Amino acid sequence: MFSNAKDAFVKHVKSNSSIYFFLLLAFIIGVTVGAFTVNGLTAMQREELKNYIQGFLELFDKQDVNSAELFKLSLVENIKQIAIIWLLGVCIIGIPFIFVFVGIRGFLSGFSSGLIIYVLGAKGIIFILSSLLLKEIIILPCIIILGVNGIKFSMSIIKSKSIKRISKESLKSNLISYCLSTGLITMFMIVGIFMEVYISPVLIRVIAPIFAK
Repeated sequence: MFSNAKDAFVKHVKSNSSIYFFLLLAFIIGVTVGAFTVNGLTAMQREELKNYIQGFLELFDKQDVNSAELFKLSLVENIKQIAIIWLLGVCIIGIPFIFVFVGIRGFLSGFSSGLIIYVLGAKGIIFILSSLLLKEIIILPCIIILGVNGIKFSMSIIKSKSIKRISKESLKSNLISYCLSTGLITMFMIVGIFMEVYISPVLIRVIAPIFAK
């Protein structure tokens, strides 16, 4: 079963390799722009953000985290992202906006990572690996896959408009497949959210004293 799923995924990636390439390119551009944006901040803005991050680490080290509430907030936020990509996928004009969405996602990742490294220096890499990478290694691929599926479905709608012989049943079948794949990817994202809420805080609490010094 696992082998069949792996083969199906490899086939999916190969058949949509160009879409994956350009979406990853949009994400990388976003990360690069976000990281360089940190250098464009004024000295006052950098100092304010530096104090905010250091204050967060000190507070995090002393107070308990409400994991249930944090899970709820993170779940709602990620469900919103999934819904946005899904809606863009069912819109004929949604394709360019999916690229923009992924680019913005990359920008936020690049900016936050660049800011953390600026504030904490080399120690920031440890913080990123423990707090951000752990969840993003699951959530980001899911976002990319959702984007690819959205673009693919949107293209099938455009194709159905231009080629009349494509039946409504075929389009309906594609929609069902699109919804099912979105639901499956959502389940994987929930795993990433779980890691963000219940594992990352433990790691941050362990390494927080390092940054307080």
